[in-house]
Amino acid sequence: MHPVQLFCWHFMAYPHLPEDFDEKYDTGWVTVPNSLWDSEKSRGLFQEYIDQLAYADELGFDGLVLNEHHQNIYGLMPSPNLIAAALTQRSSKAKICVLGNLLPLHINPLRVAEEYAMLDNMSNGRIIAGFAPGGGPENYNYDIPSVTSRERFWEAVDLVVRAWTDDGPFNHEGHYYPLRYVNPWPKPTQKPHPQIWIPGSRSASTLTEVAKRGYCYFLSSRSHGGETYKAREQFSKVLEDHGDSYQPYRMGILMSAYVSETDAQAKAECEEGVWYFLRNCLKGHLRKEGRQLTFGAGVPYIPAPAWKEFLKHSDPERSMLGDVNDWDELDKAQSIVVGSPETVHRKILDLIEKSQVGNLLIQFHLGNMPGELALKSQRLFATQVAPALREDSARVFAKAYPRMEETLAAAGAEA
Repeated sequence: MHPVQLFCWHFMAYPHLPEDFDEKYDTGWVTVPNSLWDSEKSRGLFQEYIDQLAYADELGFDGLVLNEHHQNIYGLMPSPNLIAAALTQRSSKAKICVLGNLLPLHINPLRVAEEYAMLDNMSNGRIIAGFAPGGGPENYNYDIPSVTSRERFWEAVDLVVRAWTDDGPFNHEGHYYPLRYVNPWPKPTQKPHPQIWIPGSRSASTLTEVAKRGYCYFLSSRSHGGETYKAREQFSKVLEDHGDSYQPYRMGILMSAYVSETDAQAKAECEEGVWYFLRNCLKGHLRKEGRQLTFGAGVPYIPAPAWKEFLKHSDPERSMLGDVNDWDELDKAQSIVVGSPETVHRKILDLIEKSQVGNLLIQFHLGNMPGELALKSQRLFATQVAPALREDSARVFAKAYPRMEETLAAAGAEA
């Protein structure tokens, strides 16, 4: 039986913005003044967020997810490895997925290899190692040339994996990271190395490189439906071209959920947090209103052909997730699922059936949502949604992938 894997993802948004933030400030990214940080109100904030993730481990979620962002109110984790280290001591069963370290921003990727290896030992082999090139403003903020970031990224990924698997010391004759001695201590607990996840936005080059290396692909999108299905089909074709085959655990998606006793109660309880997240945290990122700082000339790091294709199909007037005006529009985006356990189960199962994706990374805390509501939603999801979702998804996957058992066994044997 191979059910969907359910992860609890926390972005650790800044929840104490003034009520007039949307009117007074043009973005929540890069140039948002850090004078808005309220030290008194934020005292204990990280501990509260870590407590929510630790509770997800107690509830039986398959994994806990963190990520790296810089200079924004959307996510307060410029160093997710610090939070991961805390979680190694506050959790005992769930995988700890860092999705992911932005490799081009690190002077030497060997440091990332060492930190992940430490975390894998500290967690007794529970780390999922995510790597990302850094999208939008990160390279720009750190003054890292975006033109070469893809090449730097894949050289860094391969160096990290070799550092974990080859006995050292050895030298690395890399173009961007020439190293005389590669000899990290400690080595990871997991053999040959922790599972590796790579996020992407349907870039053909990313899909190809992920397929070549046998990693898990994470679709970096907040809206689902037809596009998620297309991404899975596209990845399946790329895998076939490289002598591999798709199975649900080769791909993951991000979504958000809030569960309460009834549909009406769920909307009433999470409404403030949802709209705080959409209006404030997505301003400058996935919202037309305000100063757009995660796209722009010189910022994209994707190859020229992919960028040309993006421009060909892009519409600067199209609405994004942060532009929705009501619950009906939000429901159509299939990004934030809100409702009773029955409603949430039905909607997520429908997404699983259509997307055939086996890793669901679910954000429960949204914007300025009170901690007790996030904990309540996690509890109701874990006790009243997850059991049936696991059972039903296992049937869906068994029917769609009758040879998945063999595929997974072969992958385990190769590892």
